[in-house]
Amino acid sequence: MVARILSGLIGLVMLYTFLGWVIDPLEAAKGLDMDLLEGLGRSSQVGDFSSFFFTAGIMACIGAFRNEHVWLYGPILLVGSAAMFRFNAYVSHGASFHTIIYAELIMSALLIISVLLMKRELN
Repeated sequence: MVARILSGLIGLVMLYTFLGWVIDPLEAAKGLDMDLLEGLGRSSQVGDFSSFFFTAGIMACIGAFRNEHVWLYGPILLVGSAAMFRFNAYVSHGASFHTIIYAELIMSALLIISVLLMKRELN
């Protein structure tokens, strides 16, 4: 039950963030400490962030609802790799360090814990 609650809450947070990108991208961008780009950059920014949060949120919610850990691997990869590549941008490309990395690492860890708990329930 704990695994389902954890993964479901993370999924809902992701879906809430997705809605922000769809309804008010300017505020969603500000929430991540970035400017909303113009032209094709805006199309990529809004489209990519919306799809990222939608996919991670839907998959985490499906995993929670169905109590099937395999659905959580996608969100783990998306969120975990976002933290990894964000850190790479900081180290290798002069990007500013963003503390959202901590949230991404915590969410990834909680999803991994959810997978382990769901697997344990199967045995």
